[in-house]
Order: sequence, then C-alpha cells, then structure tokens
Amino acid sequence: MRHFIFILGIAMIVSVFLAGCTSDSVKESDIQTTISPLSLPPTTVTQSTIITSAITQTTIPQTVQIPIATVQTPDPLGESSKLMTVTTITGESGRQSVNVTVPYGYWEMWYTADPIVTGGQDSHSATGTNSAVFPSLSVVISDAARGEEIETVEPPGGLDIYLWQRSGDPRPWSTKFYEGNKEYTFDITARHLNSYVIEVRVPKT
Repeated sequence: MRHFIFILGIAMIVSVFLAGCTSDSVKESDIQTTISPLSLPPTTVTQSTIITSAITQTTIPQTVQIPIATVQTPDPLGESSKLMTVTTITGESGRQSVNVTVPYGYWEMWYTADPIVTGGQDSHSATGTNSAVFPSLSVVISDAARGEEIETVEPPGGLDIYLWQRSGDPRPWSTKFYEGNKEYTFDITARHLNSYVIEVRVPKT
C-alpha cells in the first residue's frame, strides 16, 4: 500500500514538472491579443454648433468735403460806407487811355501809387531834395464826347517816400467831381512806379 502511494506521488510531481515546461515553451508571438475597435457614436453638426473664425474689418474711406475759404483781397484804397466803386483801373509805369462811364451827377476818383525808388521825388516834392529819378503819376480827365479836358489829377506833394516817413503816409488820395452822367477819358501817365490803382466811386443808392 505504501509502495502504491509513493508511486502516485512521484507521478504527480512529474506531471506538474511537465506542465511547467510546456507553459514556459509558449512563445510571446503565440499569444494573440484581440483588441476590439472602439465604436464611437456618429457626431452630428447642427446649426447650433459654434464656429469661431477671424473677422477682418474693412474700413471704407469716406470723401470729406473741406469748405474752401474765400479770401478777400483788401482794397488798397480802403472801403467807404457811403460810396461804391464802379470802375477800377490798375497799371505800372507807362501810359494808357481808358474810357469810363459815370452814371451819376457826383463822383470821386480815389487813387494810390507805389514808387519804385525809395526817396525819389517829382517836381512837386516838398522836401526840396534832388533825385535823378522822379516817380510820378498824372491822370488827365477829359469829356470823351467833346474831347474837352476837365482836370489833371496828380498826387499832392508828389511821390516822396522820405517826406512820408517824417510826416506820415498820405495815401490814398481822392478828388471830387460835381458833374457826371457822361463818359470820360482817363489819359494816365506813370513813371518809375511798381503799380498804381485808380477807382471811380459814386454814392450808394
């Protein structure tokens, strides 16, 4: 009996040993691992999905209208509250003849001149100094229809810059006429002047 149990025990030990060897002989490559793919539910994009995007703001240039400032050149003869200018004559050194119609029985001739030479005088200069150059302005006014000379207008005291520096600038000058309603001829002679301006003014109505 003991002999039988001994043999059975040896048989069990051998079986366990063989089983262990068989298990160690299994290669890793013989092990197959099955991974089931992960099934995800389908995604549905609806109108409620928020999509973030870059928004470029475009600035449309606008046309800006800048008002043009009206610059009025000051009248070199000054303005008058009682008279209005109907004719303006401008010029430099030289001669010119201009016909002017005066539609009123009373009018004034306003005028000024800018001499070229500082300190030059004409023959009527009050300073008594001499100059090789004599700036001058002379306006002979005649009746255009009859050719009759009415008056010769020249700056009182001449165009003497030195005198003006001491006693004050007398410009502009004016001469009054108590006849009108006719056409006049202005024969203008200017010598050594940068410019001159003559205006015919009549009463405002």
